[in-house]
Amino acid sequence: MSDYRTFLVPYDFSAHSRAALFAATDLARRLGADLHLFHAVHTPAFASGPYGAAAPPPMDLLEVRETVARSLLEVANGIVDAPGKVETHVVEGSGVADLIHRCAEQIGADLIVMGTHGRTGLAHVFLGSVAERTLRRAPCPVLTVQAPEEEEG
Repeated sequence: MSDYRTFLVPYDFSAHSRAALFAATDLARRLGADLHLFHAVHTPAFASGPYGAAAPPPMDLLEVRETVARSLLEVANGIVDAPGKVETHVVEGSGVADLIHRCAEQIGADLIVMGTHGRTGLAHVFLGSVAERTLRRAPCPVLTVQAPEEEEG
């Protein structure tokens, strides 16, 4: 039996993350693994108080978090014939790769399956790559998946 029993799937509702979820679900079925869908709600800089003290998030950020949580749960509930449990995790913060790393450690992920846009050149320099930063710090192997060209938006 495989040591890959717990998959973390960062999901941002893009075609690339849908492709990654499809691949993770297929692999999970073959290996009998659990799926953990993850989404990071970016916390704006103004959400902290003076001198770095925590401030309550603005009401619209709470609404965003609730909406994302509902949407992610709908995605999870749409997974047919999941071999194990399917859980969702919505976290707030900045530094998405760090949040993915932290969640992977907390759930004991054996594999992170995530979408990547595959940017190169200046787009990569200016926009960076969450997938690349995740690869560098991940506590487990990372499988990156690109959506087929016809699905890219």
